[in-house]
Amino acid sequence: MSDPLQAKAKPDAQIMVVEDDPDSASFFRALMASEGYETTLCHSGEEALATLASGKEFDLVLLDLILPGLSGWEVLGHIKGDGKLRYLPVVVLSALSEKAHALKALDLGAEDYLTKPVDVETMLSRVRVMLRIRALYENLISERFGRQQAQRTLEMRRYLAKVMGGSAQVQEMADLLDNVVATDTTVLLEGESGTGKGLLAEAIHRYSKRADGPFVVVNCSAYPETLLSSELFGHEKGAFTGAIRRKVGRFELANGGTIFLDEVAEISPLTQLALLRVIQDRQFERVGGEKTLTADVRIVAATNKLLKDMVAKGLFREDLYYRLNVVRLEVPPLRRRLDDIPFLANYFLRRHTEKLGKAILGFSRQALSRLMAHTWPGNVRELRNVVEHAALMCHGQVVEMEHLPPLLYQESEEAPARAPGRLLDQERQLILHTLEQVGWNKYQAAKVLGIARSTLYGKMEKLGLEQPGAVSSQG
Repeated sequence: MSDPLQAKAKPDAQIMVVEDDPDSASFFRALMASEGYETTLCHSGEEALATLASGKEFDLVLLDLILPGLSGWEVLGHIKGDGKLRYLPVVVLSALSEKAHALKALDLGAEDYLTKPVDVETMLSRVRVMLRIRALYENLISERFGRQQAQRTLEMRRYLAKVMGGSAQVQEMADLLDNVVATDTTVLLEGESGTGKGLLAEAIHRYSKRADGPFVVVNCSAYPETLLSSELFGHEKGAFTGAIRRKVGRFELANGGTIFLDEVAEISPLTQLALLRVIQDRQFERVGGEKTLTADVRIVAATNKLLKDMVAKGLFREDLYYRLNVVRLEVPPLRRRLDDIPFLANYFLRRHTEKLGKAILGFSRQALSRLMAHTWPGNVRELRNVVEHAALMCHGQVVEMEHLPPLLYQESEEAPARAPGRLLDQERQLILHTLEQVGWNKYQAAKVLGIARSTLYGKMEKLGLEQPGAVSSQG
């Protein structure tokens, strides 16, 4: 399946592959060529640094850690320590599965860490995201923004790619956020439960000028009407039964920072009026108090309901709706962001395996296909729980179908049993991907792969690869 956003992912990208193993180097070069990227192979760290020093510009580096002579760690440190190369994306590739190595690579500035043998679709997904971000960074510097703002935008894109994925939908949300994160504009996030609205709110705060201030979260649905006003604005001692001491409200705690009002549609009419005043005048009083306080906060609100419909039904104040709806961002459900599923599944897997002390490398092709086929009514939250279940059940290095929760496992269609060897399955994925990219033109596929057509035919027969819908023939 070709990537519909390939045009946005620098189709003429220059990629450096630093890999001393000839077979792996050829595999990575053929894989990049299948996407139309130009590849420069370097077989040692010294050769990589000399190539970078020659002045040739690259858009991405795929870096092996174990190299003869100068190690991949040293190459990574040089790239991220160089003022000119610092923002060149680096994806580390290593057979070292220990989580400590992955954490060290990320701490040194690597954008991602993939364990060999890599999954073709996972790797291409990461490469496409990094190239989109690289293209954006170059455009921002040359066209619209200064270097400092472009770097902040780049960091935000990287953060969103890590926690939400790199799909077109996430990139569109990032496009909108580019224009508002540096302001104090109120933002309204609408979308189904579990889509990641809280992560977006945190990103808005993290990359705003209030980033050094507090980020205060209030789940408005978690408090009864009688307590929500006290939670938001605080109360004085004796304001009501049980108020035995003064309480500082969340707006005071968020002073100088950002307050995130989750499930804002659940606020009662009386509290809606008080919130309207805070947004308009930046002023409020504690419950039972007379002193007027000032709220120096940025407001980000979220809801899984359509506030516009609630206004039409008289369930939400129209004036408050327009105050909250200065910038509206709809967060699409996961079923409309299929490109994000492999990205997020591997991200959650790394987090859970780290907690469990396991060395799980990734998902089998069948398990990943099952995740892609599920409709995800619980969105990203459900995916996180599914991956946690799989990590608990898996006692090997790869998450298989049987490690998924029973519901997902039972949903799967009957498929021929296949227990692919690591290298054989890797080769099969590469050949299948290349054939799909060239529309099953075997001449073009053999050319991209750098092998003879007769060799390709032999491999296709050995691996059981046949064009969908084609009638097999002899000769």
